[in-house]
Amino acid sequence: MSSEGGEPLDELKRLREENLYLRAEIENLKKLMAKEVEVVRRAEAEKLLLNMVLIYEEVERAYESLLSNSDTKQVLEGINMLLKEIKKLLAELGVNPIETLGKKFDPFVHEAVGFVERNDVEDGTVVAEISRGYEYTGKILKPPRVIVARRSQT
Repeated sequence: MSSEGGEPLDELKRLREENLYLRAEIENLKKLMAKEVEVVRRAEAEKLLLNMVLIYEEVERAYESLLSNSDTKQVLEGINMLLKEIKKLLAELGVNPIETLGKKFDPFVHEAVGFVERNDVEDGTVVAEISRGYEYTGKILKPPRVIVARRSQT
């Protein structure tokens, strides 16, 4: 066998070994990336859970204050502070309320729970909000439940 005949086989063998090595490297990188994603996901979950625990403790304190017949004004101030904390936490997490009043009804955003005849606003305008809606990263997390105006047919 000549040396020319062995060179392509040697090259093929080297390329196969390199291919196997690169495939192993890719698998190792996939595993490493999956571990990193899990670490970040877990850290975010822990941060959220800690905030939820702190909020729970505040609600529990407010409840106990109400049971002990303490000053109602003080309890209401505490609940108001708690609501501000929750709102701040939601905003930090990227959860935002959806503005509805005076907006045109959009079935892809709003959930109409009722209609009312009104001639003082444009047909299809949201005139009342039964429950607030929220969006997260541009996606509807919870649709707002609204009352929509209709022009009277008379």
